[in-house]
Amino acid sequence: MDLHKSKTILLSSILLAYLSLNACNEQQTPPPDTSTSSPSPITEVEISPTPTQTQTTPKQKNVKVFFPKQPQSNQDFRYVEPVVRSTTSRAVATFAIEQLIIGPTKAETKIGFTEALQLKGQSNCGKDFTLSIAAETATLKFCRAIPSPGVGYDARATSAIESTLKQFSTIKSVVILNKDGNCFGDLSGENLCLKTGSKGERLSTKSKIAINGIGPITVGMTLEEASQAGQVKLLPEDASSRRDYGCLISQPEGIENLWFMAIEGKIARVDTRSPQISTISGIKVGDKLEKVMSVYGNKIELEPHQYVPGGKYATFVPTDSSDKNYRLIFETNPEGKVTTFRAGKLPEVAWVEGCV
Repeated sequence: MDLHKSKTILLSSILLAYLSLNACNEQQTPPPDTSTSSPSPITEVEISPTPTQTQTTPKQKNVKVFFPKQPQSNQDFRYVEPVVRSTTSRAVATFAIEQLIIGPTKAETKIGFTEALQLKGQSNCGKDFTLSIAAETATLKFCRAIPSPGVGYDARATSAIESTLKQFSTIKSVVILNKDGNCFGDLSGENLCLKTGSKGERLSTKSKIAINGIGPITVGMTLEEASQAGQVKLLPEDASSRRDYGCLISQPEGIENLWFMAIEGKIARVDTRSPQISTISGIKVGDKLEKVMSVYGNKIELEPHQYVPGGKYATFVPTDSSDKNYRLIFETNPEGKVTTFRAGKLPEVAWVEGCV
């Protein structure tokens, strides 16, 4: 009886173990998952993406931004040097002008770089500027005011903008407009940059003299650049005008009583005795000293003429720091009439004898 009971218990244990084993196997093999959940990562297969699936990270591009740099830009308004900025934007020209408006960094300022321009006031287009490029010409129109303290400021801003935009192969020429749609820095008042087919102002007796040049020709240009800008040949006055220190007097072909002084091949000053040529403010040869004083006021400094008894030098001294190295000098006779005047940079503009 005891033996039979033991066998029964043993069989029951074996049966129980068998049933437990089957239960474990059923738990380890779940039914197929028919839910919509994401498949397990191990089931993903790598495939080549279609062009529309490809996502590329924009590449960094280096762009040059040109700023005036002292002390060179104090002597030559057109002098600028590049700094490098990086961007992932495809609108690289727009980015470059944005950086030009922001100005140089503190580190760049410490080594002489200065701002090219400042914008002030409200925008009339919702942003600082608009830029369009067509037929290799970039048209940059500012939508905020550009305060201009002097011709030096205008010249530096123009040079910085043109150099920055012309680094791009699609841009050969640049038109710069103020918020009113007028040509920026155009001293002629004729909006020459907007005239269809115009190559710019041609040098003539109608061109106005400013402290940094006359019409399209400015101090700092090489003789070749000046000839191209003025669309006129510049002819050496005579062989004796050449000196060991590289001073040369040239005359524009077909225009009398107008001379350019070049030092080491670059324009330093302009002189005239023509009664047809005037300053931007309207002063010309034959006007009385009283008129000069009334136009320029306390910015005129008077001193006796070195070679004409009773004559005077009336020197216009600009107050803006950007023009501090430039002068406009009128010479008068004993009767107080202007006989000649000149404009340009120091020290050349102050040389009484010219190239001697």
